[in-house]
Amino acid sequence: MKKRFAILAAAFGFGGVLLGAAQGQAKRTEVTFLYGLGGELGKAIEVMIKGFNESQSDVTVKGEFSGSNYEGVVTKALAGIAAGAPAADILQLEVSYWPRLAQAGALEELSKFDGFKTTFDNFWPVFKRQADPDGNGKVFAMPWNNSNPVTYYNPDLLAKAGVKEADLRTYTGMREAAKKIKAATGLPAVAIESFPWVLEGAIASNGGEIVKNNRLNMDSPEVLEVVNTWAGFFRDGTAVVSNANSNLDFCAGKFAIRFSSVASRPNIKNNCKFAFKVAPLPYFKKPSVPVGGATLAISKISPDKQKAAWQFIKWLTQPEQQFTFIKMSNYVPITRPTSELKAFKDYIASEQGLDMGVRQLPFARPRPSTGAYFQVTTEIVKSLESIYLNNTPVESTLKDLVTRTAPLFK
Repeated sequence: MKKRFAILAAAFGFGGVLLGAAQGQAKRTEVTFLYGLGGELGKAIEVMIKGFNESQSDVTVKGEFSGSNYEGVVTKALAGIAAGAPAADILQLEVSYWPRLAQAGALEELSKFDGFKTTFDNFWPVFKRQADPDGNGKVFAMPWNNSNPVTYYNPDLLAKAGVKEADLRTYTGMREAAKKIKAATGLPAVAIESFPWVLEGAIASNGGEIVKNNRLNMDSPEVLEVVNTWAGFFRDGTAVVSNANSNLDFCAGKFAIRFSSVASRPNIKNNCKFAFKVAPLPYFKKPSVPVGGATLAISKISPDKQKAAWQFIKWLTQPEQQFTFIKMSNYVPITRPTSELKAFKDYIASEQGLDMGVRQLPFARPRPSTGAYFQVTTEIVKSLESIYLNNTPVESTLKDLVTRTAPLFK
């Protein structure tokens, strides 16, 4: 009877619909995905979710914005642990935040899933090290939307001061350039973050480490030199502390230089009336940039949901999906095959600076991977803002920071 029904239905051109209705649609497993990017980047994530759902017959992903940022994802995840239920099946975790949840036993080991090795082997080495810092083959968070910071600058303001891009290559050179910009325009030259992401790269470029021997290393000579140099910008009146509105302020011409993620480009491009340019991140002794962005992790959930969540993660890491996402977000390619796509090469050659994140990959290094760093970051921000805004002494402020955060590493 079913066979005869199928033949009749096919003859009238609606066999797929009626046969599906007659036999019943295959059950789809639904998984939730909690992410921490809003604005244009959040829209890009929703486009990827929609594309996945339309390409699958057995899995549906439901996206949920954390309402704030990456910290919001971790806060909700920790609340879920306390309540005894995951905040979501899939979590978008900032590259230095996932260890906090992994050490709490809240994440599934991804390296146990089918096809993991083939997928993981395609990643650029720096992203492998970020996901597997111990090198033991156990991976709890998969690289996905990864980045590094670059220098965005206003060429018109630099030209007024007689400053060239080459003057921005080192932090010491930029210090002198900043004074010229302030003198010529009356504006602060640069926005510097109190969040320590760019600082990690600056410290590494000076031969130091922000975390070493399971403690904050911010009382070391290498770190003190960096923070003293950065504090000098504020003492000169040539810097402002970066904040949530800094992209808009940069586009409004309120300062000339901004250090920010390659993924800030869509937002900056949508808001700037002038033709901004992109340069590499400055350094002290040698180029060094920190890995940025986030990873994807699976909460402790049922086996069928685990399988569905892994299906989504594996799909997102494929070259074609990676390229689709990069065109919307400007993140860097996480795999070699994506980097080798002709369409990708043509794309990054289409505008000035689009290739900067890829060009910096040879100098990229992982962010700290200790579980304590999520909590320590808040304390670092407080100390740096005290130095930058309140002119507190660098050495004593950082020594106090190291002392009061020591218990968090135990």
